[in-house]
Amino acid sequence: MKRILKAISILLLAFLVGCSGTKEETKVYTKQQKGVTMELTFYYKGDKVVKQTSKNTIVYADLGLTKEQVKKQLDPVAKKYQGIEGLEDKLDYQETQVVENLTIDYTKAKLSQLKGIPGITIEAEDGQDVSMKKSEEILKQDGFTEKK
Repeated sequence: MKRILKAISILLLAFLVGCSGTKEETKVYTKQQKGVTMELTFYYKGDKVVKQTSKNTIVYADLGLTKEQVKKQLDPVAKKYQGIEGLEDKLDYQETQVVENLTIDYTKAKLSQLKGIPGITIEAEDGQDVSMKKSEEILKQDGFTEKK
């Protein structure tokens, strides 16, 4: 009887561990270049990216542009981000800078819709997962550093 209970306990434990899945983790990458500070946060389980947020801060003076000039350039691009499921983009024009907050929920978004949007690079097709490992390789090649 003890052996049976022990075997059942082990099976239940294995089942519970298997059902719990991989816990969600995050990694943050940053890059600064001529007036633009970028901070990308990846939310992932195993090698599968489930969500990505991006906070981009653009200082007008560092680009040699005015608030109006930056707005004139960014607003048409931001319109392309609207109405796409799983994608949210907000621009906050402040006195000396603009802060963009972009969120991509990969559990809702169609990758084929995201691929044609300026500023978004995706190395996967519809039905495939976005790889954290591949994303890290691309970021490092582009000069991003991991924030620990």
